Amino acid sequence: MDLLDHPTCETADAVLADAAAQRRVADDAERRILVRATQWADAHPADPESVFPFPGPVTKQTDPDDLMPQVDWDAAAEFALAVGMAPNAGEALMRDGLELRHRCPLTWDRVVRGNLAAWRARRIAQATMGRPDEVAAHVDEHVAHVGHRVGILKLEKLIDEAMIVLFPEEREAERTAALDARQVRLLEQISANGVATIIIEADLKDALDFNDTITRLAGLLKDAGCEESLDVRRALAVGVLADPARALALLEGTEPPKPTRKRATLVVHISQDAVTATCTCADSRPTASRPSASQPADARPVVARLERGARPVSVAMIRDWLGREDTALTVLPVIDDREHQAVDRYEIPDRIRQQVARFTITCSFPFCERPATACDCDHNVPFGKGGRTCTCNLAATCRRHHRLKTFGGWSYTIIDAGAHLWRSPGGRHYFRDALGTVDVTLPGEVEDHTGCFHDENSTERDRPPPRPGRWREREAQVTYARGTPCFAPDDWEPDPNDLIDETELLEASTGRHRQVQPDPDAPPPF
Repeated sequence: MDLLDHPTCETADAVLADAAAQRRVADDAERRILVRATQWADAHPADPESVFPFPGPVTKQTDPDDLMPQVDWDAAAEFALAVGMAPNAGEALMRDGLELRHRCPLTWDRVVRGNLAAWRARRIAQATMGRPDEVAAHVDEHVAHVGHRVGILKLEKLIDEAMIVLFPEEREAERTAALDARQVRLLEQISANGVATIIIEADLKDALDFNDTITRLAGLLKDAGCEESLDVRRALAVGVLADPARALALLEGTEPPKPTRKRATLVVHISQDAVTATCTCADSRPTASRPSASQPADARPVVARLERGARPVSVAMIRDWLGREDTALTVLPVIDDREHQAVDRYEIPDRIRQQVARFTITCSFPFCERPATACDCDHNVPFGKGGRTCTCNLAATCRRHHRLKTFGGWSYTIIDAGAHLWRSPGGRHYFRDALGTVDVTLPGEVEDHTGCFHDENSTERDRPPPRPGRWREREAQVTYARGTPCFAPDDWEPDPNDLIDETELLEASTGRHRQVQPDPDAPPPF
């Protein structure tokens, strides 16, 4: 139903009442999806001979006969995409449902009776995941009746209490393991404003000492004339610590040395106009004079893209970085992605691997956001079956989704540079490009089971009969998904026998398909 056609509420009270009713409907739907996730897991038991385990934490079991059901390693992907989730989110949903059903039965009973929202129940499941059965039972007994209002802090306290009382040795082992998990990590997602996030997990004493040093450096920066706020000066102090000699000079009150030129690799994709400075930049112009979408392209500010995190950045920001005294600039040869590259061997050279990564940005699998630089390069048509090692026959796929394609019955077609059409083992189709994922499954391609909630007198809705080759209709769907005008007129009737011709079949089987060339006038694919 179109929301524009939805009846308008006359009063504020009516608005609240309708919103509350819709929330109850949404909660009921989420509960049903959680139940269906466990049923999907039941329908896909693990193969005892499989070398790929279902992902997730290993539960410490005290009763060897009370094990969680083992699920096939590739079961979650099909279910996740069907309900509009990323594969890892579908795996988490399935794990949470099984955790509730098998180890938190009191909480699960409230879910299936419609008395507890799925998101609250899942929070309990995530708290007990990987804990011994006795701990899960302890938490379930104490929170099932108050699961609709219990918070994360209460759950953590219950877990700590149960572990200290029931498993003191394991609790001490957890403390030791936490020390082994200490880390300092720069998050991949870099802000478009040039701000990055660093996660530090350290021993408490070390963390306190580091915090005190940062605060002291922030105070010294203020004494040196820095007028920024305390938080900003603390952030600047991180950069000071990156130059140990300068930090030591500040702390000891001596003359600071000349800033060292720190070596780091930052890959930026930028146009020729920005390099030659023929375009304007919007960093210093007043608001009234900033360009709009209606202005000519050559009057707009130039946008570049950081390869790490695939974030757009302004050219003015890059110029600021290059103007810093502690920045060393090395100009590498210009890479022309319009050039088709190929080799006559299975091994993929770095230049081709890097070009594929620039095309796809992330893993090409639906909803996956793993950076392409950390992915495998997969031959769409296998090299042993005539597929070439070229940019038009390679796609970036992370290791897990590479396995799905190789062993799990998934397949894909390369539509264009960075654009892929995936087919699931169940017959669903998903179009994936740099903008995201769209379900382009056509009516009649998969069996419609929406009637499982209908009564006995309900009739199956009309839909086109299944047929194997509706390529023109699929192309219209993909064209629409890409945001370009659909070539098919509104009254166009697709041919039921619209199969691809023999030439296309031959090209698909041998890998001699057209060379994928990016549009030379297209902007960087953010």
